Amino acid sequence: MALEAGIKLGRYEIRSKLGAGGMGEVYLAQDMELDRTVAIKTLPERLAADPQRLQRFIQEAKAASALNHPHILTIHEIGNYQTSKFIAMEFVDGDTLGQRMRAGMKLLQVLEVASEVASALVAAHAAGIVHRDIKPDNVMVRRDGYVKVLDFGLAKLTERQSTPSDPEASTRALVNTDAGTVMGTANYMSPEQAKGVPVDARSDLWSLGAVIYEMVTGQLPFQGETPTETISLILQKEPPPLTRFVPDLPEELDRIVTKTLEKDREERYQTAKDLLLDLRHLKRKIEVDAEIDRTLTPEARAAATQTHDGPSTAAAGAATWLSSSRSPGTASGSVHERRFSWKIPAVVVGAIVLAIAALAVWNIARRKPSLTAKDTVLIADFTNTTSETVFDGTLKQALAVQLGQSPYLNIYPEERVNTTLRFMGRAPNERITRDIAKEICKREAIKAMIVGSITKLGSHYVLTLEAINAHEGDSIAREQSEAESKEQVLKALGVAASQLREKLGESLTSIKKFDAPIEQATTSSLEALKAFSQGTELRNQGKQVDSLSFYQHAIELDPNFALAYAILAFQRVGPSRSGKGFRSDGRYGKSAQGISGLSGGLERRG
Repeated sequence: MALEAGIKLGRYEIRSKLGAGGMGEVYLAQDMELDRTVAIKTLPERLAADPQRLQRFIQEAKAASALNHPHILTIHEIGNYQTSKFIAMEFVDGDTLGQRMRAGMKLLQVLEVASEVASALVAAHAAGIVHRDIKPDNVMVRRDGYVKVLDFGLAKLTERQSTPSDPEASTRALVNTDAGTVMGTANYMSPEQAKGVPVDARSDLWSLGAVIYEMVTGQLPFQGETPTETISLILQKEPPPLTRFVPDLPEELDRIVTKTLEKDREERYQTAKDLLLDLRHLKRKIEVDAEIDRTLTPEARAAATQTHDGPSTAAAGAATWLSSSRSPGTASGSVHERRFSWKIPAVVVGAIVLAIAALAVWNIARRKPSLTAKDTVLIADFTNTTSETVFDGTLKQALAVQLGQSPYLNIYPEERVNTTLRFMGRAPNERITRDIAKEICKREAIKAMIVGSITKLGSHYVLTLEAINAHEGDSIAREQSEAESKEQVLKALGVAASQLREKLGESLTSIKKFDAPIEQATTSSLEALKAFSQGTELRNQGKQVDSLSFYQHAIELDPNFALAYAILAFQRVGPSRSGKGFRSDGRYGKSAQGISGLSGGLERRG
């Protein structure tokens, strides 16, 4: 049955209907306890009465929740509503890949999306799960371009032998498709799926290959008038070559797609990781080629557009040779231009290409940095998909302290954020989401914002930091690090923060000088840092007295927490006569020494 706006499913309140599919209806809802937007997928009562559909619905939740990965939709919980089941999951604000494709995609966008889907498959396959329904409608692209793979409704655990020592053997009750039963979406179905024989991870790679083919050409590799005809084409025919639709397509991409669509899975990519590495390698090569092309002088460009009968130089030939390998959507050399470049001796062309590459490297080295010391950066709240509340507020505080050590970066103070929120008519303690951060940046003329996320993959934690141009929306720099345990999360965050500083334009000398490890600048105890963060939040709201107990508790948890001692002392004594004081990010004024000075005591801050 349809759910009306305002209906509550436990702690979730329905806002509106988003859509419907073969496995149920999807609604936009609000998590009233955690104050976050979620998506609710319900299984209609008539379908819940079907044991197999019900089991597949539950299976989807279990399969997806077991795959805690940045590019896989996060499942929050599975629950009951009257006689129906529902899944509460992450809400993705964006479009399906199918919608993005209809709007048109550039080659680098295609490779980025394909790489992120492949990355999700690497994690799924490592957990023994085959998706079996990779298609554009099961891939969401957020507004910032970040990809999420969803709908594991057709997923199943790959067959494995049960042994007496296997504790799950007696309780595992997943729906395994019987031989001869066709499951999936016809246009993206692998030959083995079409035959109804057992599938493995390589079937997902076929489907991803079909998706890449469609992203590049705008056409399906196999498209009959009926599903039966489509399956017949998959089993008997080869798809039209990519170059029929995109003549200037890089040969390597043609090779990659062709290999994913091999009918014999032994000839196909054997693992998602192999496919991912090839996609990333091609993307880097195209970016380097584009950089080399960008560095060509106007004279070389002009010469490259002339025929071999006109004035020419070896450099012009090299320019033409480079232009012929550009990505789709860019100009390519004419027939004459290609003939000209082909006639130049290979040794000469090689020498010229090396010279241009060296020039490109030199230009990159001298290029204006992404940010300057005059630019201000706003840190947004972290997205925490681990369900471990110890990370809420803690990672943002740790990142503020770590970046606050830099004399190069100008971090927007948290207390000013609260003031700005009040001017915007928002609550001072409102969570700084990406959208709110963008709004603050535009209002305060802040150039960039840093967004972060933490997710859990098995026993490991994956941290992602990204600096975004707040006005244009493009990514300036991105770093990712991994921690093997919760105790290593702060250290991993420090590594990512240091690497991000370099990408934002800070010199290695400066980073080396002003880069005390997070655990030294703050604490190695997440619980102590959590208490410190709660105290800081209260202090930024003007509740200095209330914050004292939290700082005191942080010191009790870690007696070596120098920053907590310092701010606690400042809170009790008050601002210095000079009028300077500790900022919310832990820095004293704009001292270049930053937090590292606190490890030696307040006397080093003077």
